[in-house]
Amino acid sequence: GFKSIIVNYNPETVSTDYDESDRLYFEELSLERVMDIYEREGAAGVVVSVGGQIPNNLAGPLAANGVNILGTSARDIERAEDRNQFSDMLDTMKLNQP
Repeated sequence: GFKSIIVNYNPETVSTDYDESDRLYFEELSLERVMDIYEREGAAGVVVSVGGQIPNNLAGPLAANGVNILGTSARDIERAEDRNQFSDMLDTMKLNQP
């Protein structure tokens, strides 16, 4: 099976669930730190879509650096986060919007 690794900068958010992953890093959520951990661990991929705004913002740079984004793609995260792209997508789908 697969092993899971969590990278978190806030110990309070994992204080009760510290055993939910095989390895836990308390590190800043920056491109450099995540890349260091990704390379060190030989990770098969990274899930960013469940970690909040900081991981969402890192999705594009991670993908641009060759990281395999698991789950929602960096492109789709960007399209959902950027109001203009999201509005254009709704227009293409002919969906009314305020």
